[in-house]
Amino acid sequence: MQLNRTAKRCTFFLLAVGLLPAAMAQPQPVPSPHAIFNVREYGARGDGETLDTVAIQNALRACADAGGGTVLFPPGKYVTGTLEVFSNTTLDLSAGAILEGSTDIHDYRPGKDFGLGQNYGVDSSGEGTLAGMIVVRNAENISITGRGIIDGRGDEFMDLAVPHVAADFDPQYTRQGDAFRSSSASLEYGPVEPKGHGEGRPGTLILFFHVNNVLVQDLTLRNAPNWTLHLQSVERADIRGLHILNNLLIPNNDGIDCMDCHNVHISDCDIQAGDDDFAIVDSEGIQVSNCSLLSRSAAIRLESTRLATFQGLTIQSNRGIGIFHRGPGRTDSVLFSGIAMHTTLIPGHWWGKAEPIYVAVSPCRGGACAGGVSNVRFSNIEADAEAGVVIVGASRSAVSGLVFDNVRIRIHAPKPEIAAAVGGNFDLRWTATSMKDAIFKHDVPAFYCRSVRDLTLRNVDVSWPAGLPDYFAGSVECEDFRDLRIEGLQEMRVAPSKNASITLRRGSGLTVRNSVAVPASKNFLLLEKVTGVHPTGAETPGIPR
Repeated sequence: MQLNRTAKRCTFFLLAVGLLPAAMAQPQPVPSPHAIFNVREYGARGDGETLDTVAIQNALRACADAGGGTVLFPPGKYVTGTLEVFSNTTLDLSAGAILEGSTDIHDYRPGKDFGLGQNYGVDSSGEGTLAGMIVVRNAENISITGRGIIDGRGDEFMDLAVPHVAADFDPQYTRQGDAFRSSSASLEYGPVEPKGHGEGRPGTLILFFHVNNVLVQDLTLRNAPNWTLHLQSVERADIRGLHILNNLLIPNNDGIDCMDCHNVHISDCDIQAGDDDFAIVDSEGIQVSNCSLLSRSAAIRLESTRLATFQGLTIQSNRGIGIFHRGPGRTDSVLFSGIAMHTTLIPGHWWGKAEPIYVAVSPCRGGACAGGVSNVRFSNIEADAEAGVVIVGASRSAVSGLVFDNVRIRIHAPKPEIAAAVGGNFDLRWTATSMKDAIFKHDVPAFYCRSVRDLTLRNVDVSWPAGLPDYFAGSVECEDFRDLRIEGLQEMRVAPSKNASITLRRGSGLTVRNSVAVPASKNFLLLEKVTGVHPTGAETPGIPR
């Protein structure tokens, strides 16, 4: 310690008398992680009219050249095109600062400049070929924080007078026939058509592409023209306290997407999006908690994701929770708990038909089957729904190990005009193998399952009001199953139903215990080609002994 102090005194003395070389007398500044780079000092006007892209990019570059720091946006409205953010950078948007997307499509760079293509789940940046407002690639230690706003001005890239439709179903297989197609073109519910059929809009509002250690916190992200916040091949991310407020008419404006990500924690957000609020694909170690979700599509869309939890959520959407499987990969070990939701049947070309929970697996092709959906638990779920739960496996890609525990579903009648227009159909788009199976006529039970193994319904309550459309059926309908357990099912109706409470076809291994319908239906349990029925208690009416 004494030697260090002596060395410092000697250095000070030599500097004072001018005996050290000039390079040592005036040392170069050491990069500071606390350096502040105010965008106004680099020429940004923040007046809502001047294009500030170059000035902001210069501040970002200066921050990177200094080894990192904070790029500060004081209050103002900063118009920009595509910006690239580098390692060890914090973007700090002060309260009153708005980073606003340019409405000139030429201010956005091609996605290929950043190594982006159009391969879903690999290198895409939303729909189309352009990048969006903020791109972070091949970087680490990135934060975007503050009480400011990032506004994508998505309405400017949409033709709000033209509905968006696509030829991904054949109306002849629907309950309504050709009348179904006209109802899928809706300006009231959307989606509307992007200008240039999607090529005339920017890509993802904020994109992290091959990035480690991310923090996004406390911002308002609004009016995204495409995906809002997209994490692609990200390791370790914390997303907290975001307000995502998108136009419910715009397609593909997902709230938060994670693809090929690990260890991502998302909490305390409210998300409003026309498309999925969460889309999580091929990821692991995902935790989502304490969020409020509003969507015209699915509140949660999950594909090939493992070790994930979703808890403490409120959902208002068309489809509540959707789990899809198509191709390799597996969804496994996922928990949904403490969720209250309301799903509403709507027209328009959105995927979903008011299912509170939806699980669908596409049949595998070729040789050995890989992947699927297994070991998913739904616990303590309250759902007011205008349709039922749908679980569809495939003959060689069964859904297995699903548990519904303490789940209450209160069926509600859709608006009569909407029920007549689009009700009484199943929607299997994305996993369907033909137009015949995309959207098709099917009566709607509270729980429907097909090609499932090891399914448990425990302490499930279903309530049915009066005045429902004729296409509604019983509480449980299951086909082509193996090992089904129904324990503590409670069916409550205003009046007895013509439908059996439980209808099971072509299965083996069945236990029904401590279940009841009030008032009692004519047929509580109907079995067709079911083997291996285990003895049950007398409190379940209509069970063969």
